[in-house]
Amino acid sequence: MNVVDKEIEKLQNNLQAIRKIAGWTTEELGEQIGVTKQTISNLENHKTTMTKTQYIALRTVIDYEIATNTENATLGQVVNALLNSDDEDDESETTETKTIDKKEYVEAVKTITATATSKDKNKKAMSAGAMAAVGSTLMAMAANPLIIGLTAEWMSKIITGKKK
Repeated sequence: MNVVDKEIEKLQNNLQAIRKIAGWTTEELGEQIGVTKQTISNLENHKTTMTKTQYIALRTVIDYEIATNTENATLGQVVNALLNSDDEDDESETTETKTIDKKEYVEAVKTITATATSKDKNKKAMSAGAMAAVGSTLMAMAANPLIIGLTAEWMSKIITGKKK
């Protein structure tokens, strides 16, 4: 299983707990990412597999909630423990939020650009949703600088497909 699939699986396995700690119903979370409450329920119960686009949208909503809802400090701690820690990595390493450096950012932009300019129509169609989600994530990051630190590590991992 590659890095991207592992990250998606971690979120899907923990989505219900994170949603409840955030205080959202399935309907509320679904509205935030533009899907039905049934879609959220299906993801939580593993009836459907989470897509990369859904992952990006969900992580963006979760990171925004962590950055803007200072009354729910538990959510940030839980997300950090469940999603931001690498079980296979050196356990002595802390799970502090890392920031994306300029080289990683440039690589991510190159990947997105290569996909967008690809002549393979199927590849472009499949990744159009992911690119839209990345764009909305970048806009959310620009609107609230606190989200940058929260988002940079997981986004660079998903875009490049490599552990950081």
